[in-house]
Amino acid sequence: METRQKILFLWIAVLGVLILGAKSEAQLPEDNFKVREDAPVFYLDVVTSAAEDMGISLLRTFMKIAYDELQFVREGERFRAEYEVSVTVFDQQGVRADERILKKGVVVDGFEETNSGAIFSLVEIEFELHPGEYDLLMGIMDLDSKKVGRQKTRITVPDFSLGSLNISAILLADQIAVDSSGNFLPIPNVLGNYGERQNSLFLWYEIYNRLQLDSVKVMVRIRNYEKKVIREIEHYKILDGIRTVDIVEIPRGELESGRYRLELIVGEGKASVKRERDFTVHWIGMPASASDLEKAIEQLKYIAKSSDIEQMKKSKGAEKERLLREFWQSRDPSPGMGGNELMEEYYRRVAFANANFGAYKEGWKTDRGMVYIILGPPDEIERRPFDPGSKPYEIWSYYQINRVFIFVDYSGFGEYRLITPNWDVLRPPE
Repeated sequence: METRQKILFLWIAVLGVLILGAKSEAQLPEDNFKVREDAPVFYLDVVTSAAEDMGISLLRTFMKIAYDELQFVREGERFRAEYEVSVTVFDQQGVRADERILKKGVVVDGFEETNSGAIFSLVEIEFELHPGEYDLLMGIMDLDSKKVGRQKTRITVPDFSLGSLNISAILLADQIAVDSSGNFLPIPNVLGNYGERQNSLFLWYEIYNRLQLDSVKVMVRIRNYEKKVIREIEHYKILDGIRTVDIVEIPRGELESGRYRLELIVGEGKASVKRERDFTVHWIGMPASASDLEKAIEQLKYIAKSSDIEQMKKSKGAEKERLLREFWQSRDPSPGMGGNELMEEYYRRVAFANANFGAYKEGWKTDRGMVYIILGPPDEIERRPFDPGSKPYEIWSYYQINRVFIFVDYSGFGEYRLITPNWDVLRPPE
């Protein structure tokens, strides 16, 4: 009984660290990691289509950043933030193919807007590229705080001049505007998720018609995580020359929280072409990094009882979401105040672990990811990558709870394993 009480006491202390951790930069040396934890978080989306010269492809990059990620400064009665976005495209030899830098300012009237996580600033940067494989590096720097965030992704730029019938990649849009010439202008969604009180997303794409067809059949299918088709939207599109824009509205309807795959099929039989992309549905207040309901439940393994996780996994639809909601509501440190600091901090740490500790598996599943998610950033990290006669290893020290963790990279490929398991603070009591 005494041992179990000790374990429970330590676990409560861990939860306290989890809620309060990462709040004081002076106490937490995040510079030890590859990426600063206070780096601005932004969302990136890329869409490819045919350029005016059909032998060249157009790469459109979209960046969205929430206002609460920016540093606003008072200017008279208003508040202003400025940031710079840089996008660099590298070919497969690592040679820079192109680069763009754009500076943007954001001005708001009220202080409340500066702290909003639901209002976003949007930047679009375009490139004309030859078809092929590329690496894209996007960076954002807040010009007041000088904080920098980066994302890197591998992209394929198709050759849209191939085939007698072809289509661009899918762009998900929050709204469709119309300019003075009657052209449809999509307002990119970027996050791939229905926003607060948002009832529809719009699918925007282009059809390239070299068959001189008058019209073409369009089929949109939505599949859930079990790959089951749960909705179909079908129509015929009248074609206007070699390039035609088509827009399909995707009502949210009864879609439950979770990840979905959207399939777009244009044409019929062998004379058809298909594109896919994922999107998510998650409840208001759920962190965007935890929008996949199945994965969000699986990631509870460091804080929930295995029996609770199994119950959530076995449940279906709305029941699954209800159980996850109740789990976090019962652990809300400030109920009724809006938001849930513990939930937000937990999934933020999961996202950080994925970005920094992944090797052959997702970062949150690694030993370093486990310790980081439960305890937060250590007070001190000692790295020994080149000691003679020794495998690379790291020593993480947590002074507040008097614990030391040693990780060894036995393979030499960054797969660090914990060799000093302190299970009293790493596992919740069953």
